[in-house]
Amino acid sequence: MKKPKEYNLTPAKGQAILNFQGRLFPKTVKLFEIKKIEEVKPKRQNQLKLTEKKKELHPDFKNLLIQGDDLSACAYLKSKNIKVDLVYIDPPFASGANYAKKIYLRNGGKMSIENDDNSIGEEIMYSDIWGKEDYLNWIYERLLAIRDIMSETASIYVHLDWHIGHYAKILMDEIFGEENFVNEVIWHYMTYQGQTNRYFPKKHDVIFLYSKSDKYLFKLLKDQGYTKNIDYKRWNKFLVNGNEIRGNNYPKNDSRFDVFIKKWKEKNNNRQPTKDDIIYKLEGYTVDTVWDIKAEDPKSLNRQNYATQKPEPLLERIIEASSDKGMIVADFFCGSGTTPKVAHDLGRKFIACDIGLNAIQTTRDRLVKAGANFDILKVKDGIRLFRNPAQTTAKLFSLIDGFKTSSELDLASFWDGGIVNEKGSYEPVKFIGIDKNLTKKLLDVILEEIYRLEDTETGISKVKIIYAYKDLDIDQGYVNKAIKKAGKTNIKVELVGLDELLEEKQDVLYSPDNADIEMKKEDNKYKIKIKKYFSPYLKKKIDEYNARKVKKGTLEENKAKKVKISNAGLELIEAVQFDTTLKKDGIWTSNLELEDKAGTKEKIKGEYLLNTNKFNLKIRNIAGDEITILSETLKL
Repeated sequence: MKKPKEYNLTPAKGQAILNFQGRLFPKTVKLFEIKKIEEVKPKRQNQLKLTEKKKELHPDFKNLLIQGDDLSACAYLKSKNIKVDLVYIDPPFASGANYAKKIYLRNGGKMSIENDDNSIGEEIMYSDIWGKEDYLNWIYERLLAIRDIMSETASIYVHLDWHIGHYAKILMDEIFGEENFVNEVIWHYMTYQGQTNRYFPKKHDVIFLYSKSDKYLFKLLKDQGYTKNIDYKRWNKFLVNGNEIRGNNYPKNDSRFDVFIKKWKEKNNNRQPTKDDIIYKLEGYTVDTVWDIKAEDPKSLNRQNYATQKPEPLLERIIEASSDKGMIVADFFCGSGTTPKVAHDLGRKFIACDIGLNAIQTTRDRLVKAGANFDILKVKDGIRLFRNPAQTTAKLFSLIDGFKTSSELDLASFWDGGIVNEKGSYEPVKFIGIDKNLTKKLLDVILEEIYRLEDTETGISKVKIIYAYKDLDIDQGYVNKAIKKAGKTNIKVELVGLDELLEEKQDVLYSPDNADIEMKKEDNKYKIKIKKYFSPYLKKKIDEYNARKVKKGTLEENKAKKVKISNAGLELIEAVQFDTTLKKDGIWTSNLELEDKAGTKEKIKGEYLLNTNKFNLKIRNIAGDEITILSETLKL
């Protein structure tokens, strides 16, 4: 891996007013190598004439979908001098929960087992379990990086909730300046689940709107939701009673209507308003800071099997209010891809980023369906993720011999767990997450926690620090010198790179899928058939599912409950793609006419007719793992 280039971060604009133990103030962001891995080009594109292209905003910009950490994405944009006109981010909320998606067999919805939704379990999409201080340091660094790639007229919407939003608001005052705070929006998502008699049900999120400067773009929007249900043809009857005048289908207890009538009469010599006066006024209501927008219906056609998916009307409102057509809209935690999809629909350009493979796949497929033109880039930071950081971390700890969680060892929550030795003693483990960088300041915080262990008299003699990324001047020698200089502990500290651990467990972590592909020539075309597909990971997943389901019951009942993989195994496949362009630079260009994706109650075709025998074939399984097969390895 090449040595990453560093870019300076602009210091926070406002006064530093939020202080907490372990507060970090990052000064640089690293630029790792970023490689284009796919070009998506719908067959029918509106080709702009040269004169029209000159008038277009950002005429040379290509829509981007970036797989990698948002800090790396911001560093890349900074290196290319790309400025964005609007940012919406829906980052983790520090909610203390793991967010998962169900894994569905793609067999056309037909199953003989008891779970009628075809699922065989869940996969963690991302972990939202944080120490408060860790989260605040994490979000602070990212907001700094994002602000640096915003244009002077840009705004940012940060979507959070009651868990951490009030702290983040103070950080945003610090980063953007209190004078650039525009609004706190309440999104009431109007669901009726989760009722309780212990407190008021929590049914809203908060969205903080800040501008980069006082030159920000903003357009008032009409509150269409307030007037769209009024049938003006029925306004043929009025109820006149003192100060009241109403249409026969208008609610009699609407306070805004009452206020309008009162103010109208005060301004118009107590004259009763006409029907036209009332209709004009109602249509003039503008969107305020409380948004009643329904959360995405699980049965909606827009639903992407993504736990925290946001509804399209929410993003439509944000994008229409704070951008114009042709502007660049960015989302650095794109998840299910709602932001780039809506941006595309509204004639904007987009940058979407996520560190999770499943999120990138979901967003990619959604944008393909919407007819968007974009490039997919991948951050080459030297860390091979197992789909996403949460699953990589869980996998890592599951493969460390003798590893137990901090709660099992009665360790402070600061520690991720410990490695138990044969004699019963253990070594505490601190994992610097994939989303963090081991800096000297962070190391100082960790060492202070190690010094506290010295006082607990637990007999701990060794601690492991596992890192994904670190400053280049931090090594084992630096750690040893820092401990010796402090003179506070005899505990040995071992510095271990994540790459080293993953390399040791390579075969277990990344057991590849395999497929038997048949190619036959039929007339002047080539018939490609997936004869058999097998995934060691999914086989294990199904075995675990069966073990849970057959724990109770008779032998006959247990047989009925078991999931059995078919001989062909095609129910394990979510999507099939073909690249018939075969570019010399290796960049994948999917032939969208041949693309085959099975919904949760569908199944793939399994047979495809091509005009050429020169192609690459990509198969994605239902957990998101992919294999690529070259036509040159197949025999006619």
